Amino acid sequence: MNSSLSSALIYLLGFVGLASIGLIPLRVWQVLRRALAFKKSRLLIVFLALIAAMALLGDAQITTRIFKCLTESYCGPGVASGWIYLAMLGVVYLVFEVSVLLIWKINRAKPFPPAA
Repeated sequence: MNSSLSSALIYLLGFVGLASIGLIPLRVWQVLRRALAFKKSRLLIVFLALIAAMALLGDAQITTRIFKCLTESYCGPGVASGWIYLAMLGVVYLVFEVSVLLIWKINRAKPFPPAA
């Protein structure tokens, strides 16, 4: 991959990651609230809760690394270590959003069997 293309990708994902520091908790809350209002499927709630927990765990771990990078004298082996951490957080956010979207699409495509 071209060096300028990979740098642009890191910066783009870094800006998404910067925004997702606050967006991940907000979106997790919104998704879980919507899933709990949709009481037809416990499996849907379980899947969304697992995805939400993984997204929050990834957010907490990477945000801690970013905080340490900003407050300590050593951030990483390169100058761009902070941007790489932000890009990882951007990937976590994008994977969370795509996973939630796919689960909602699958849920709409398959009708639920009637409760016995």
